[in-house]
Amino acid sequence: MSQRVTMTVLCHTGPRTTSASLTRIRADRLQAERELQLQAQDQRHTQQAALAVEASLEAGSTFDTMDQFYDGESLMQRSDSSDGNTDTDTDTDTDTDSNSNEGHYSVESRLLSAYARLQLQNSSLKHRSDQRTREARYTNMHASWCLQLPALTNAYLTWKHNSSLNVALTSAHKFQVTAVHVFELDYFHDITQQHEEVANVSLLHVGLLGCSPTAPTVAISLQCLELYHQLRRQQSSFSIQAFTKVLCAIHNVNYAQTFRDQFSIAFDIYLTILRSVRSQVDMALGRTDPDWRLRHGCPPCTFEQPNECPLYPASLKAMDGNNSAKRMANAGSADLRIFPSRYMIPPDQVDVFKDDIRLRPAANSTEENTVRVFEQTGIFLSACRHGIIQTVTEMRCSGELAKYPLATINKLLDVFGDNQAIGSDIGCSLSKTVATSSIRDKAFDRKLSLLVNAFHGHAHNRKCQLQYHPMYLRGFGLKDLETCEHIFASSNAAACLIRHASHFHYGQFLDLHFDQWDMDKYLELSRFIFNNYKQAVTLIDDFTKELDAYRLSFPDQAMDFETWVTEELAYLESVASEPARDALAVDYVEALEKLNTYQQQFDSFGTDKFLTYLPSSFTPDSGLSVAASQSTKQAQAARRAVEHHLQIQINVVEDLETRLDIAERWTPGYSDYRETLEYSRRRKFIRAVEDLEGLVIQHLFELSKANLSSTGYKLRRQISRAIVKRSGAIRTALDKYNKLAVVQNPRRPTLQYSEILSYVALGEFDILKHSRHDILTKPWSNTTHRQMGVKYFKILRAREEITRLNVEIRRLHAWIDAEDSDIKHVATELELTNPPLASEIWRLYHRQRRVNDVHRVRINRIYSLEGFTGCVPSDVTATDDSLDSVDEVSVEMIEDELEGDEAARFDLCIQQMSL
Repeated sequence: MSQRVTMTVLCHTGPRTTSASLTRIRADRLQAERELQLQAQDQRHTQQAALAVEASLEAGSTFDTMDQFYDGESLMQRSDSSDGNTDTDTDTDTDTDSNSNEGHYSVESRLLSAYARLQLQNSSLKHRSDQRTREARYTNMHASWCLQLPALTNAYLTWKHNSSLNVALTSAHKFQVTAVHVFELDYFHDITQQHEEVANVSLLHVGLLGCSPTAPTVAISLQCLELYHQLRRQQSSFSIQAFTKVLCAIHNVNYAQTFRDQFSIAFDIYLTILRSVRSQVDMALGRTDPDWRLRHGCPPCTFEQPNECPLYPASLKAMDGNNSAKRMANAGSADLRIFPSRYMIPPDQVDVFKDDIRLRPAANSTEENTVRVFEQTGIFLSACRHGIIQTVTEMRCSGELAKYPLATINKLLDVFGDNQAIGSDIGCSLSKTVATSSIRDKAFDRKLSLLVNAFHGHAHNRKCQLQYHPMYLRGFGLKDLETCEHIFASSNAAACLIRHASHFHYGQFLDLHFDQWDMDKYLELSRFIFNNYKQAVTLIDDFTKELDAYRLSFPDQAMDFETWVTEELAYLESVASEPARDALAVDYVEALEKLNTYQQQFDSFGTDKFLTYLPSSFTPDSGLSVAASQSTKQAQAARRAVEHHLQIQINVVEDLETRLDIAERWTPGYSDYRETLEYSRRRKFIRAVEDLEGLVIQHLFELSKANLSSTGYKLRRQISRAIVKRSGAIRTALDKYNKLAVVQNPRRPTLQYSEILSYVALGEFDILKHSRHDILTKPWSNTTHRQMGVKYFKILRAREEITRLNVEIRRLHAWIDAEDSDIKHVATELELTNPPLASEIWRLYHRQRRVNDVHRVRINRIYSLEGFTGCVPSDVTATDDSLDSVDEVSVEMIEDELEGDEAARFDLCIQQMSL
């Protein structure tokens, strides 16, 4: 008999206590082990099948034999089966007819059904949690979109230009999505999907785009995406959330954050498709150079023509920083994409200059909390004088450091070459920064010019204005170079939406805004030239009459305004620091006095010490005593020291005489000697007087500018802030003057701060009446002369503006003709080889032709302007037949311009009222 014992054994239901026979216990244990092994194997096969289906969904591939999953067969068993058991490449009509219900579901729907069953087999009570991180899920999603991008681009072009698909319908499947249109909402929209075709390609064929790369259940119409695309381009503050709320209100459904996220995904891939289409168009047109936009974005600046008048500077640009376009640190950190911007200078090209000298240390440093909170603290951009953006740089965790303008200047020099002029609000100090930077040789060799923008320049001191303000510099025309301020006023609208965006979306939406800005500015190029030409001609006519009449009022005085500016600058430089000759003269007199002292000391050693010895100086052995010997050695050492100092001082005096060009040495009887000696004694007081004098004169000149009737309100405020800031320097200089005035002999009068601020003319400043510079006798100190001088320089700049405009109008005219011809030629060549791309280029041609025809009409108006001095092409006639394609809207717009003189005068009146 089998022996019975009581023990705990393992059964398929778990551990239990039994007293069965050993044979039965052994059989139960083996059965439990087999059942656990089968259960583990089934679970492993289930997990493998689930992962395979999930990978298939993410890759966008399809399976036709999902019935094996329905029957419980594992993926490994299906893979290892013979070729005759499975047919995954065919999907006949018989299969469709055998099960009428199966045709209502797409391959993705069947995959999802199988996937759901497999998940239920894992656990009927516990929901499977996605163990992947958000970063991993985003990476997988974006990688899947990238794999589909070529097919999506082709499908988009096919749909957009109504090209035929030429696909057999026998292998089609059906699936359903919720289709969101602008005014329609279809919950069960049937989509036909071809064999081995990605779901989103099928959606694009019918004008939809899914919100998922693999198994879309919601799709947005392309018209809806394009509507938001254009809204966002025209109004950068219009968010995706606001637009999706509008759609929900139109369709009478509750708004959900999920829909906003879905729309955002679809809009991202839609913009990616548009960029891919643009890349294909650029490649077809030969615009593959990474710097093509920089080299050709502004035809009046870059499209040089043969035998044209040389311009100096060759082109005018402006650059500045803006701290509104901030982005929070760690915002959207799960999105690792890098946006391929056409404007941004890469960070590695910026950091090359991180060790160069810093620009404005006080202004560069940002608050510690700001650096912690924001990763992007703003942008630094450059633009040409017509407003078309050249480069953009991200300012990262810092203020406006020197590396941003240096990287911008380096890029512009590399692309545009020699004779570039760049305006900046701190062009004066930036020129010194460039001179000490790593690109100083390049900037010098390529003749880079840096200046201060016209608006900001009036807030700088007078000496800076005479050196860096565009009104006093040759070749800069009438442009104020405040272009960046206009751009920032527009781009600030996007700041609220990019503050918490990912870095990818930060770059994407800034790029979208700047691209639309450039398109608008391209349309305004001919208007810019036309308005500037009219302004320059009018200014020359009006100011020339005023200047001629003013010259007649002073027939005996030569109105040499340019010489006056040179003299004023020389004066301001002289009072800003002590004249070099005065300092050398003082050093010379001091050196003469020191030479006289050393000479007297040396002469005192003229008697030989031996002749002064007494008998007591010797010892009984007739030797010199120790005391006498020591005294002799000391005297000889002192004589040698004085002789050495005397020789050195003689060399110093001779060197100063050479530098001062003095042929005969001064003596106390010379008048120059006495005057210099007196100046040396009163040197501190004279310097205090001249410091105060220079500050007050600049204060009065700037005050007169602030009170001019033609100065706008904003400019007056800018100047007023600068005057208030400079008033602190005046107060400091005044305190120094008053302290020294009371100790002078005779005593000098003291001044009160309130008295100085009340002066409105130079003649009221009593110190100037006794100034050694004779300020009140200078013609440039006369207020009326100064105002006429401003008009004189504006006439010069207006003539330079006309010269530049004559070149620019020729460039623009040549560009629009060449562009229309090139685009039309490429579109014609592609009609047989790539009809969808050819249709897209034809669309570009019609858009550009519409804009260029507006330019042609305006250019013809410029040719007919009274005072036009440029060359009129021989093929231009009064009525150009080539302008018949201008649409009615453009014609009405141009006619409004022809009749808009009254509106222009009204606008000018409004501007005067706002002064």
